[in-house]
Order: sequence, then structure tokens, then C-alpha cells
Amino acid sequence: MTISLSNQKGFSLIEALIAMLILSVGLLAVAMLQVSAMKANTNALSRTDGVSVAQSVLDTLRTLPMSDARLSDGDDTDDLDTGMATSGTNFTPDNADHSGAELYGSDSITGPTGQTYTIFWNVADNDDTNSKTVRLFVYWTDQKLGLDHTIVTTVLGGLYL
Repeated sequence: MTISLSNQKGFSLIEALIAMLILSVGLLAVAMLQVSAMKANTNALSRTDGVSVAQSVLDTLRTLPMSDARLSDGDDTDDLDTGMATSGTNFTPDNADHSGAELYGSDSITGPTGQTYTIFWNVADNDDTNSKTVRLFVYWTDQKLGLDHTIVTTVLGGLYL
């Protein structure tokens, strides 16, 4: 009795191996996408906490009287960007008008997720409106992006009371 090979049904070993290779590449891509999504989620959480820390500091500054030393223009230059990190440089809170140590006893605070945030701010007197412009900087180190920050500017006093 002879068996005709042309009537055989099923997969050959080569076809099965190729199918497994294609499936493996697809699963590897999904795994890499999952890791990337988890890192992006962590970055978003750090950024959200950074903005929350900035808002909390601004709320504290808003409760201070306009004559408070923590709302003074430390160097009288009205330069609100002093201490800010520029391209290729690191931030320098020592050059800023004020630091987190004036509110919290340290330049850095730990957020709700354990991330460390460095806080400092500059103040510019707006003599024509009897107000002050405050620019607040919050810096942290992100596991994926490295140094990250948020900058918030607000006006206190004057017509905004």
C-alpha cells in the first residue's frame, strides 16, 4: 500500500517553527510596549505630584502678608528666572531669591510617592500695581527622562487681592 504525499493534511515542522517565531516577535513587542507604558505612567505620576507640590507652596505663599521676608525680591533685579536650569546646565537654587528651606526647613521635600522635589522661587516687585510676581520652580529626577521640572508663575497682591 502506497501513501500519496500530496494528500497529506496538516503543518510541516518548518511551518510550525515560523508561526512560533512570528508569535514570539509579536509577544515581545507587546511586552516592550507594556514596560514603556509603565515608565510613562511613573513619569506622569511624578509630574502630577510635582504640580501638586508647586500648588501647595503657592497656597502657602498666598497666605503670607505682602511684607513677609519670604515674598521679598532677594536681589532687587526682578529676574524671575534666576536659578533655573538652562540647556546643558543644572538648576542652582542657591542663586534664587528663596528656597524651600524657608518654608519646610529643607530645600527638598518628599512627595506622596517618595519622589524628592527641590523647591525655590524668585520674586519681582511690581511697584506700579502694588503687587508681586512669584515664579516657583520645582525640580525632580525622573527615572526615564532624568531631570524634570515644573514652573509656575503667579501674581500676589495689588488688584488680585
